[in-house]
This record gives sequence, structure tokens and C-alpha cells, in this order.
Amino acid sequence: IQIHAHPFFNQLPKDQTPWIHNKFHSEADIENMPSPRAFKTHNYYEHLGTFQPGQIKIIHVFRNPKDVVCSHFYHMTKLPPGLVDYRGTFEDAVEHFLDGGFETGCYWRFNREYLENKDGHEILHLHYEELTLRKEEGVRKINSFLGYPDLDKDQMDGVVRATTLDYDNLKSYQVGKPGKGVEMMTKGQRERFDERSRKELEEFEGVPESYFSDDLYVGQMNR
Repeated sequence: IQIHAHPFFNQLPKDQTPWIHNKFHSEADIENMPSPRAFKTHNYYEHLGTFQPGQIKIIHVFRNPKDVVCSHFYHMTKLPPGLVDYRGTFEDAVEHFLDGGFETGCYWRFNREYLENKDGHEILHLHYEELTLRKEEGVRKINSFLGYPDLDKDQMDGVVRATTLDYDNLKSYQVGKPGKGVEMMTKGQRERFDERSRKELEEFEGVPESYFSDDLYVGQMNR
């Protein structure tokens, strides 16, 4: 493969990682894309399709639910009228989230399925904080998982620059900052989320302690 001729190097990443369940409807469509092919999805594990272990590699990115509910609330209230029409308060959104979520379903069920990986797919489990607060760590994990050579300092610096958002100057991305739940949620709400996460996710290796501890969650931004 002439890797630098690949569209990844001259088009925006979002244009080269289409939503597989929105745009492509046949194996022929996928086969006609240049290799290596990358897609994104919000599908549950059980809805990935008929892929067999070894056919695909999956990068499962999961985020602290205390931040997810803030992002989801922003998403629902800022969309054009007619797409969602959510009229509740943030407090209502917190209760809906704990009860099973919105159009994307239950956060805890979704992530448990990928962490369980009952079909034995090749999966890299990454948490959102690795891609924001400790980006180089996350990039190295992705690079190794995909089987590419180690990046030198200049290459790593280039990747970090190209994938870093200026949250302070992009108001629409404010809810993309880790720790947004410190501002938007009460301590009692956050502790209810911690209790649910301990029940659903604590058994799995690699889930950050800040998903179960409010003190660690609040303090993560000061590291």
C-alpha cells in the first residue's frame, strides 16, 4: 500500500470514517473503499453484523457517564426543531439516563456488551480521557493495536496537533471537555452514577476508577 496516497492523508478523518449503518448497505460498497477501511458506529455489540472474529478490529471508546449525560443533554437541546424536540430539564435528563437512556439506549448495557466481547473479536478498549487528557497514551495504544510502527516525536506531535480541539474557543464543544459533570450535576447525582457504574462495570479490567469515585472524577482535571 502506498500509505501516504491513502485518502486518510488528504481528507478530513470524519469523511474517511463514515457511519456504516447510514451510508453503506452491501458488502460490495465496503469492498470498493480503499484499504485500510475504517467506520464508526453507535450500534450495540449484538448489532455489529455477521463479522467473524479476526475479520475486523474494533476500537471501543467509552466515556465517563457523568460526562455523557451532559453531552447528551446538550445534543438533544441544541438540535434543530423536529429532530428530537426534547423539552425536559437537565434534572429530567439525568433520571431518563439512569432509567435506560434516550434514543441511543442504555449506556451501561451498551458498554457491558463490548467489554464482555462474547464473540471474541479483536477489541481495543479506550476510555475518552485517554484521548483528551492523555492523548499521547491513547495514540500509542491505537497505533500498536493496528500494527503500525512506533511513532517518532515529530509524528506524535503532528497527530496530537491535528486531533486536538481548542475547547476554550469552541463553545459548541464545551461538553466535550472531561469533567463537565462537575459543573452541571449535583454531588448527589454524580454519586448515584458512581453507584450504578460500580454495579455494572467494576468487574471489567481497564475501566477508570474515576467512573466509580466522585473524588477521583473531580480531581482528574488537576493531574
